[in-house]
Amino acid sequence: MGASGTLTHRFQYVALWSLAVQIALLATSLFLYSALGLSVAWDSALAIVFVAAGLTLGWAYFAATKSSATEQRIGNASLAIALLLLLSAIMTPAQYAAAALNRPLIDPALAQADGWLGVDVSEFAMWTRAHPWISGSLNWGYFTLLWQFALIVPVLAMVRDDDALAEYIFHFHSCSIVTIVAFALFPAASAFQYLGFQSTLPEARFVEHFNGVRAGQMTQLVFGQMEGLVSMPSFHVAGALMVTWATRRHLWLFVPLVAVNTVLCAATFLSGAHYLVDTVAAFGLVALSVWAWRRLEAHTWVWPQPVTTPVQPFRHSTNAPVEAGREHSLANSAEAKARERA
Repeated sequence: MGASGTLTHRFQYVALWSLAVQIALLATSLFLYSALGLSVAWDSALAIVFVAAGLTLGWAYFAATKSSATEQRIGNASLAIALLLLLSAIMTPAQYAAAALNRPLIDPALAQADGWLGVDVSEFAMWTRAHPWISGSLNWGYFTLLWQFALIVPVLAMVRDDDALAEYIFHFHSCSIVTIVAFALFPAASAFQYLGFQSTLPEARFVEHFNGVRAGQMTQLVFGQMEGLVSMPSFHVAGALMVTWATRRHLWLFVPLVAVNTVLCAATFLSGAHYLVDTVAAFGLVALSVWAWRRLEAHTWVWPQPVTTPVQPFRHSTNAPVEAGREHSLANSAEAKARERA
């Protein structure tokens, strides 16, 4: 945390960078939709666009009126939510374009890596299914992520952690881009498909969409009917880590989130939805993003600080007692000489 002007300045740089990332991703995606024969029903995303536009106008109002620190935080939170909504609207269909490239699957390598770790997620899933209360708890933890995404920005604004808000937006965009590029180049069908067992999480729509778009049988993409297709790295785990990291300066938020997201991370492989290495890779992804953020912070040219004019000390105030004493001594000397003459 810090001065409002400095933090607003930094947030604006992060927002501009995020917008540039979104434009690049959208341009690439539009090209791939045309090349791969995919059709996106953009009109089904109008609600997202209208909400994002309204939030952006709210931010613009507070920015234009040079409002108080509290109002600036409300404006920044509004813009942050708008950026995240727009990114989700771009990323969701972009997954399908990445899958439609039909690159070779890396599941054999992932299963082999799990084997090197002495892990078989199919056995994990079998054990979890045999313990219904554990399965229910893991499923609950896994599906808390959307609530975490929905609440983290307003909560960071409420606790006045402007630094964490800017950093969270950076991590969300950087991890999203790395994830979608990795998925396009190195897709995975997920553990339960490759190893041939049933996950304890509902995965029927994932299987239908993943296989359908890779086979060229699914070409119409409608918002509200699309599915998360990325398996490696686990964006569920990456998202949970980003949210938890953003609250690290507030123990009353951090401790409960550590508990909840420990369950979430465990659910990814104990349910059989992911390989264990998917989870490990997500930890590495977020760690890399944190390293990049700190490297950027170390260079003041990335986010130049507002220029402030140093206050010069008032020189006369320091010498005033000396000058006054000197004048007093001269006066006494002149008075003494006058008496001698008299």
